[in-house]
Amino acid sequence: MQYLLRNKIGLAILCLCISSAAIAQSDEVFQPDHDDLPYYFGMSIGFSNNYLAFNRANRFLATVNSSSLVNPNSIIEINPINNLYYNLGLVGTLRLTKHVLLRANPTLLIIGTKNVIDFKVKSTPNLSQKLNVSSSIIHLPLAFKFQSDRYNGFRYTNLMRHYFLVGGKFDFDLASNKAGRITPPSTGSSPLPVTYPSVLKGTDMGAEVGVGLSFYLRYATISPEVKFSYGLKDLNQLNATYPLMNTLDKVSSNFVYFTIHIEN
Repeated sequence: MQYLLRNKIGLAILCLCISSAAIAQSDEVFQPDHDDLPYYFGMSIGFSNNYLAFNRANRFLATVNSSSLVNPNSIIEINPINNLYYNLGLVGTLRLTKHVLLRANPTLLIIGTKNVIDFKVKSTPNLSQKLNVSSSIIHLPLAFKFQSDRYNGFRYTNLMRHYFLVGGKFDFDLASNKAGRITPPSTGSSPLPVTYPSVLKGTDMGAEVGVGLSFYLRYATISPEVKFSYGLKDLNQLNATYPLMNTLDKVSSNFVYFTIHIEN
């Protein structure tokens, strides 16, 4: 009986110690001096969804009629295709005020090759074809970061804060000089030439906005983030011998990024 009583007392003491440790841990503030750092660095990993936005030219509308005089190789339908990039980058943040920071995040976007446009030709209206291009992008964004005060979360004191970004970007596609290729339909062959010179310009500029949430852990800050990037430059490398791109007046490249930043 005394043995059982001693076990109960020991178990009660152990539970009390664990609960006390948990309470003490929840009152601990991780990285309390982080807001005093003039600058800090880190790395980022994530992925991004990319698609081309374009305006269809008046010459494209002329091919959508049933006239027999229309060139049988004219494009009668054209649509963008989404593509997934993998991102790896570095992060540098400069503190301007308590709530305003300047952040640079040079990033390498990796995909290899991608299908960017799905289209149909008048002579084969039931067969879908795709334009395939190579791509490897150096993404150079610079943004103002507006952050809230730190607040409690998950029973920890001053664990997290939210923020939003406003800025711009410069992109350089290392593979832009490679030729584009037509992926032929599943049955038959394409009436268009299979390969073309570079069809998209290699440099781009754009505007970006984003939101994120920072978690201040014991040894690092983890910040999941969503960012929207809108290309402002016309990427159409217009070529009179290339009927596919001639059906488009302007081509811009847009991205949606999901990134996790790991900073000191």
